[in-house]
Amino acid sequence: MSRLFRIAIDGPAASGKSTTAKLLAKKLGFGYIDSGAMYRAVTLKCLDQGVSITDTQKVQDIAHHAKIRFPSLGTVELDGKDVSTVIRTSRIVQNISPIASNPGVRATLANQQRSLAHANDPAWPGFIHNNTKIRGVVMDGRDIGTVILPDAELKVFIVAEPRVRAQRRYDELKEKNSLGQGETVEAIAQDLEARDEADRTRKVSPLKKAKDSIELDTSHKTIDEQVSAIEKLVYDRL
Repeated sequence: MSRLFRIAIDGPAASGKSTTAKLLAKKLGFGYIDSGAMYRAVTLKCLDQGVSITDTQKVQDIAHHAKIRFPSLGTVELDGKDVSTVIRTSRIVQNISPIASNPGVRATLANQQRSLAHANDPAWPGFIHNNTKIRGVVMDGRDIGTVILPDAELKVFIVAEPRVRAQRRYDELKEKNSLGQGETVEAIAQDLEARDEADRTRKVSPLKKAKDSIELDTSHKTIDEQVSAIEKLVYDRL
C-alpha cells in the first residue's frame, strides 16, 4: 500500500525555501522540483540565444522547446547541459521578471510541473509510516500552493526579513564565485525588493500565500530547524 504526499513551499526570493526544500526532500526520500529554476533556465536560454526577454511570443517558443530536467537532487539540466550554477548568477536575476510574468511561459511550465509532481519515479524511495509507503515530491516556487498544486497535502509559505534574505543571497553567490563585480548586500537587497514587487503585482499567478498554507518565518532559524519544522508538519498530516 502506498500514498502520494505533495509538499508545496512558496515564498519570496532568498527566503530559504529552495535550500530547505532540497534538504527536506532528501530527508524524506522525496523528489525535489525547483520551479524557479525552470524559469531561470528559460531566461538563460533566451539570453544565450539573443532573444529579447520582452518578446512575448519568442520567449514562449523558447519555453515550449526547452528540455528541463532534475536528474539528481540540486541538479538542473537544460537541453542536456548542467546549468545548476549559471542560472543562479545576477545576470539571470536581473532579467527573469518578464519571463516569469509571461502567461504563455507560465502555462507551459505549469503543465510540466504538475506532471513531474505526479511522477512515480523509482529514484524517489519515500519512507514507511504505519505500514504504508509514503512517496512524493517537494516543490518550491511562488505559486505552487495557489496555482500548480492547490490540492497539495501540505502547503508552507516561507518568509524572512529583507536584510536576512539579501545576506543569504550574497553568501550563496560568493560561495559559488558568482558575485558580479562590485556587487554588495545592499545592491542585492534592491534587486530582491524589485523582484518582490514584480512577483506580487503581476497579473498572472502573483506571489501570495494560499489560504490553507502555514507561514514559517525563517529569519532566525537554522536550515536544520527549518527542515525539522516542516518534517513535523508532514507527520502531523499522516
